[in-house]
Amino acid sequence: MQAFSHGLFAPESALLVVIDIQERLLPAMSEQEQLIHKSCTLIKGARALEIPIIITEQYPKGLGKTDERILSALDFGNPQSTSGSLGIDSRAPNPHEPARNGAQIFEKVSFSIFGDENITKAIAQHNAATLMICGIESHVCVLQSVLHARKLGVDVWVAQDALSSRSRDNHLNALDLMAASGARISNVESLLFGAMHTAKHKSFKTISALIK
Repeated sequence: MQAFSHGLFAPESALLVVIDIQERLLPAMSEQEQLIHKSCTLIKGARALEIPIIITEQYPKGLGKTDERILSALDFGNPQSTSGSLGIDSRAPNPHEPARNGAQIFEKVSFSIFGDENITKAIAQHNAATLMICGIESHVCVLQSVLHARKLGVDVWVAQDALSSRSRDNHLNALDLMAASGARISNVESLLFGAMHTAKHKSFKTISALIK
């Protein structure tokens, strides 16, 4: 019998996508404080685990930019970062896209992230076998993105405690539909520890501190 060399998935082939957590959309969400707290924890954990990050913004002219607390989480582990600065980051896979500490930020009008050619191309460039998903709204942009990812054969792990919709019923219905498509419905803590397979992992202490 062969021992496993990873936890839930291999972090070196994973990508975190943060979907549409925006200034003017956020206030209408249920449990918005949990959404922000858990999403920031997931982002910080991804930074510690060196998992790349893509952030999307649905029609920011009308719905506003990404919430500043989400953007600030991208600075985790990088004390030399310039707080609040967005611009061209040469560490991003496509230096022509706005970025912060290597995380790409894309505007879109399609509900699914896979309905946007630039986002689809960026995901392909990462060659990710696993997508970690958080964001809003569960039953619209997140749902369509997850179902399209599954149709493309991508392994998807959804952090259900870092998702939200205006309606709790719509949120729960979306989780059922995502699970039926083969997506793994999990939570932030499980995903972060699932990216490690041993307490000797170099990021274990950092992740443990984030979870407390």
